[in-house]
Amino acid sequence: MFPARGALLIFGHRVNNMVINRCRKPANADILVPDDTVCVIGTTSDRVPMETVDDMRVTPQEVEVLLREGEKLAPALATTRILRAYAGVRPLVAADNDPSGRSISRGIVCLDHETRDGLAGFITITGGKMMTYRLMAEDATNMACQKLGVNKACETGVTPLPGSEVTTEQPAKKTVAVMAAEGRHGTLTKTFTETTDVVDDAMVCECEHVSVSEVNFALDNLNVNNLVNLRRRTRVGMGTCQGELCATRAAGVMCRKQEQAADVKADLASFINERWKGVQPVGWGDNMAEAQLTATIYEGLCGLNQYAGKEELK
Repeated sequence: MFPARGALLIFGHRVNNMVINRCRKPANADILVPDDTVCVIGTTSDRVPMETVDDMRVTPQEVEVLLREGEKLAPALATTRILRAYAGVRPLVAADNDPSGRSISRGIVCLDHETRDGLAGFITITGGKMMTYRLMAEDATNMACQKLGVNKACETGVTPLPGSEVTTEQPAKKTVAVMAAEGRHGTLTKTFTETTDVVDDAMVCECEHVSVSEVNFALDNLNVNNLVNLRRRTRVGMGTCQGELCATRAAGVMCRKQEQAADVKADLASFINERWKGVQPVGWGDNMAEAQLTATIYEGLCGLNQYAGKEELK
């Protein structure tokens, strides 16, 4: 296993509507990707020790490299606000002397440990990326079925994910919040937007247009039990304010679903701390002013810092 760490920057709005890629050998900051309401520049690549993969932090040097090289792709990035920086680790498979992992294939590797290592009953699927995760699932399932003697075609590639089914409904006038929700949940959106309750239509997150009804839908149907999962499902906290105004509202909605309010407070403290981790490497100008206001709200007014680092409260 070759853990290749990469850092990326998220900008406050799109400066491009199509992917821009530098036609050169893989290097730092050679791709600019539009994603929802933002754009992402990446990435760096460095091999890291396995024991550090759960604590990834972006360095000032990486931010400088990504900005300098990114401006060559899109000069507008020089004057575009950066929302946050983040890092992740690619689970690459290789055995060579490349210290950065640039020359290693990002392809999918499906290992049969019975034929490779003499370990029956074990297979490994690795490599790839989020764009190929369904194909990875198909490859792993096909190998498992082969070993179990199951002779049936995999339908992963032709079965739509929930919400992505083709619909013949005629488009109608919709609010910005409904259109944003459809981008996240597709055809499932109508199950929680067709309401006459004024509270359900209220905004939890103005940056990403997330309503109370969408948060309730995620809590009830999408296995959401904390604010991080809610962010992944709805984009709460991923906008310009990075949770400054919406995180406490989302926590308030979650309190209705959980018995221990203190657990929600601890979850909220952890969520705000994680948002700060991404803002800190790019903490200048408007970002620093926003962070100071967030600290005033959550520490000065709410006293949330007393819960920081406490995973379980009774």
